[in-house]
Amino acid sequence: MRTGVTYMGHHNPVHLRTDLAAIAALGCDDVLLAAQENDFIYFTGKVDFTPRLAVEAGLRPIAIFWGALNCFGGGRSSQFLLQHPEGFQVKADGAHHAEGCYVNPLCVRRIEEMIDVIAGRGYRGYFIDEPTPLDCYCPSCRARFADTVGGELADADADAKRAFRAACVTDYVTAIAAYCKAHYPHLETSCCVMPHDHALWESVAAVPGLDNLGTDIYWVNETRDVEEMTPIVRALADTCRTHGKLHHEWLQAWTVAAGNEPRITAQGEILLREQPDALYVWAYLGQIGTTESCADPLLAWHHATDVLRRAKEL
Repeated sequence: MRTGVTYMGHHNPVHLRTDLAAIAALGCDDVLLAAQENDFIYFTGKVDFTPRLAVEAGLRPIAIFWGALNCFGGGRSSQFLLQHPEGFQVKADGAHHAEGCYVNPLCVRRIEEMIDVIAGRGYRGYFIDEPTPLDCYCPSCRARFADTVGGELADADADAKRAFRAACVTDYVTAIAAYCKAHYPHLETSCCVMPHDHALWESVAAVPGLDNLGTDIYWVNETRDVEEMTPIVRALADTCRTHGKLHHEWLQAWTVAAGNEPRITAQGEILLREQPDALYVWAYLGQIGTTESCADPLLAWHHATDVLRRAKEL
């Protein structure tokens, strides 16, 4: 089983070298750099230095665009949208929405430009993080609906909108994966589709340019029995197997409430038992120092690293 950790990173190579060595000491195979748009403009050392130092430490560097366009993951602070307000989503009543629209070709091109950067820096993979259906009525969404379905998006019934939104997710993953494979065939393309979007797993798994599909059952702060994870993990494993994709799962070590740390281990045991192709932890040191930090990040990290170490003993 491949293992890895998401890393918020640092622009200073001194800190990068220390942290990457610590991640490698856990036996991890991959480090997934959560690169924000700001890191491509101002704090460029984070994007520039990480791949070389990761490889020196024995890790495979993968890039995640964390918070890109204000709609993929956390850390949302889009530099691109500050300069291109035409990329924002639009609500049904015409109101501005502060997230970008991945149906808009302008936004897609920005993601492609960032992929160009990470491919040139030596990253070994690109991770499409949590694409989910939008509720957007921008000109791009309306035009695509008119072209593919017909009629006016705002006037469509709920079922037609739902099907269109789902298709837009698959179309986005298809476009990005195809771009990677056409220009940088060495990049492994991965995607995480959240459990509540499980209806999309089949269509995303069928994307030709996608190598690796996973999900993130972040239940650490919930009370449901962790055994309820089992059919979810197995369903995705079956879907990946059918389409010849690698299967990964995520373990939560962010925003863990005080007292819930043992649930990291409990969820991890389910994942260890189910043996996905890769097991990833979000995030390094319990995401300390961010608004998504665990209540006790070092205790949460202790539980997460125990699972990572055990993964290599199987």
